[in-house]
Amino acid sequence: MSNDEARNQRILELVREILEMDDDDVIELTHRMREDLGMDSLGSLELLSRLSEELRIDMEMEDAMAISTVADACAFVNRNYQEQHSAAATSS
Repeated sequence: MSNDEARNQRILELVREILEMDDDDVIELTHRMREDLGMDSLGSLELLSRLSEELRIDMEMEDAMAISTVADACAFVNRNYQEQHSAAATSS
């Protein structure tokens, strides 16, 4: 499993936790966070906050407001992770 896939899996786990879903509930990358999964803005902030803390990355909340699907969330987190960890490795 690649690092991106592992981060994506963690995003799905956190969505399940925040929304109090069962492990057998299916979450597709195409699911819309609000409309399909019922995540409100507080849940979205909790998701981003927990991911930011776990992965030790800074995420701009203004940019995060553009997230509408699970795939958007995965791409946003992976992009921020790669940008920040690449910059940190380069400056070391």
